[in-house]
Amino acid sequence: MRIVIDMQGAQTESRFRGIGRYSLSLAQGIARNRGEHEVFLVLNGMLSESIENIRAAFVGLLPQSHIRVWYAEGPVSDRDPANAARRQVAELIRQACIDDLQPDVVHVTSAVEGYIDDAAIGSPTLDTGAVVSATLYDLIPLVSTKQYLDPNPGYKRHYLEKVEAFKQYDLLLSISEFARDEALSLLPLNESDIVNVSTAADDVFRPISLSLDERAAVVKKFALHDKFVLYSGGADDRKNLPQLIKAFANIKAELGDIQLVFAGKMPEYHINSYKTLARAQGLGNSDLIFTGYITDEELVALYSMCRLYVFPSWHEGFGLPPLEAMKCGAPVIGANTSSVPEVIGWKEAMFDPFDISAIARKLRQALVNEDFRAALAAHGLERSQAFSWDRSGKAAIAAFEMALERSDKPAATATTRIDATQALVDALAATGHLSNRAVDVSLLAKAIDYSIQGVSEKPTLFVDISELCKHDGKSGIQRVVRSILLEWLTNAPAGYVVKPVYTKAGEPFYRYAAKFTTMFLGKEASEAEIDEAISYRAGDVYICLDLLMDVLPHKQSYLDTMRAHGVSIFFVVYDLLILQLPHCFVESLQAHYIKWINAVAHYDGAMCISHAVADELREWLVENAPERSRPFHIGAFHLGADIDQSMPSTGVPESPGLRIESLSPSPSFLMVGTLEPRKGHAQALDAFELLWKAGHNANLIIVGKHGWLVDELAARLTGHAELGKRLLWLEGVSDEYLEHLYNEADCLVAASYGEGFGLPLIEAAQYNLPIFARDLPVFREVAGEYAYYFEGIDTQEIADRLANWLALYEKNEHPRSDEMPWLTWKESAKQLIAELDRVCAA
Repeated sequence: MRIVIDMQGAQTESRFRGIGRYSLSLAQGIARNRGEHEVFLVLNGMLSESIENIRAAFVGLLPQSHIRVWYAEGPVSDRDPANAARRQVAELIRQACIDDLQPDVVHVTSAVEGYIDDAAIGSPTLDTGAVVSATLYDLIPLVSTKQYLDPNPGYKRHYLEKVEAFKQYDLLLSISEFARDEALSLLPLNESDIVNVSTAADDVFRPISLSLDERAAVVKKFALHDKFVLYSGGADDRKNLPQLIKAFANIKAELGDIQLVFAGKMPEYHINSYKTLARAQGLGNSDLIFTGYITDEELVALYSMCRLYVFPSWHEGFGLPPLEAMKCGAPVIGANTSSVPEVIGWKEAMFDPFDISAIARKLRQALVNEDFRAALAAHGLERSQAFSWDRSGKAAIAAFEMALERSDKPAATATTRIDATQALVDALAATGHLSNRAVDVSLLAKAIDYSIQGVSEKPTLFVDISELCKHDGKSGIQRVVRSILLEWLTNAPAGYVVKPVYTKAGEPFYRYAAKFTTMFLGKEASEAEIDEAISYRAGDVYICLDLLMDVLPHKQSYLDTMRAHGVSIFFVVYDLLILQLPHCFVESLQAHYIKWINAVAHYDGAMCISHAVADELREWLVENAPERSRPFHIGAFHLGADIDQSMPSTGVPESPGLRIESLSPSPSFLMVGTLEPRKGHAQALDAFELLWKAGHNANLIIVGKHGWLVDELAARLTGHAELGKRLLWLEGVSDEYLEHLYNEADCLVAASYGEGFGLPLIEAAQYNLPIFARDLPVFREVAGEYAYYFEGIDTQEIADRLANWLALYEKNEHPRSDEMPWLTWKESAKQLIAELDRVCAA
């Protein structure tokens, strides 16, 4: 059975009230207990502020591909007649999004939404294939028409239309037995078509032990006395708060220093009227406390500290606040009407809400009789265990199964995305709103494209190669990008369609890198398709292989939209060296990097090129992580080393003086990497000069282009007396010639002060080239026992270690890299995909 849940009850302003919490919690209960059933959520893209929190709430419960967003042009709220056309279009798009999922059951979390907010529910008759269900919270406005409906004719019309539609649903899930009985008495419903699935309080509500400092902080914030009676909830007439205030006033003089506390945000009008009433009853300014908005944590603290909790409401669909209080261990009393007795479950804890003296007697009994108060608390804790969201979720699924068994609707038929889109266009055309320009057709086309996605297609793996598309700098990062990309294009990862993409200045969106990909794979440019703007679906994955420090901050709006739509956004993090060794980088580069890494931290995760970098990133996030609702995943993978699989460049230096053969017949040490301060070239050269001065014969070959902050070093190299004799600096060798150097050299020198991985170590091991490396955690991770390490604090010590290595080399006792494990680029690409799969499934 495929269950689709419309989550608009958790998206509108209702998300700040009980309906929103119920909608979210019941959907989670269904998802947790779905068994072999499939669960999809559909969200309204016009209510975008709520999307991230809902996605976060289902991390670990549902994959992002099962949380769909549909879009429409707003506003569509029912209070403005001018919105009618857009609302009808929105309802059709929503239904098309649901139909596209081919559900067996559709559940609407709140069917009455849409008067104030841009919610669009539509009639249940729009769905011709699935069992359509809705949550029934209560019919309070229908029962109390004069209070809730008559003052607002527009809302009255809207609400009565929604109530009328309850008759057309295949199934209603009530939140209490009282709500079920009330609906059966007021509406022409079959008993089998309405099922009580009850409700529950969230796990945040539990007994806690507050420290003295924590209690003092709560007391100070809300100006509390040692003893107080607590109420939490709304302030409308049915909550019966004036009666409570009068009853409290009747016993206040007898009970002494005790307060009545109203927890939660209330309209100023009600607060003023309650204060006026309190003064008329002889109560002082400090006898009534209104907390205003409070967090769940503060509410739990109040439940735990109160002398007594009272709930005087005479009409509730369920009555969640007393259940929350009972879960926290508070002694609870409440009204003996509507659903409240179902919640509290003990006649002795009840009172007649219409009788002030009855309320006062029960207040006095609970506050004076310690045994009774203790019994209330014990009963409440035990009673609260009868309610859980898992029970409600299981009850809902069982109701869905029963409704589906007796349904005579035809089973959903599979359709293609093209067919579904055409069916929607035909339905929209039939309304006449397209021809009379009641809606923006260009916006409508985009909405349709993103709302209808299908369920059977493989997700797309968007590989961002924006820098490689523009310029192949032949750097270590570009080698990684080329190698991973080539592997994914020639051996597509199982379960994905790989699409290289890029962005460029002046365009806020991404394009398919069709032309580049065609040529990258050795085909003719004429075979390439046009580089069109990308189209994405929930469940797709974006990973930026390139390092785009100057690009990412300008593309965040686009990436935010992708992420809200259900695309998981990841970045490869090569290192944090700019943060760790700022003196080794130009100041402008530092500013770009800081903006970049802070932007990365807002998305779904980072794939680091070593566990050392992953650990460093975790440490950085402890102090710098932005506030977020979803977890930030950190993965690690190792790079490959087979140069011949990385689209290698070819060529040999034209000048004989730039070849290794021109050097003296002595052991040759090879350094590979761009000339930049952190690579340690200057200190390595100093050490070799000391080595040469001490009479040791050895060659130093530096392969790397001129980088930043090394003009002095570059001048020193080009004017060095040993250049062409015992020293070579090769600024731009091909991969082919680098491979030759790995074969012909005698030892690799890795002198960096910091690295993200150390790819030359892996490449050296591939050619059995011994390794002389600075003792860095990442080098230990990569080379283990197969390298000779130096501390590198003092240059003379490095020269001495070089001399020791030469002595071991002469005796054939130096550490060897022959057995050092390394990955091919095929294995590296698989490792990266495995990390992506792991975190996407988390």
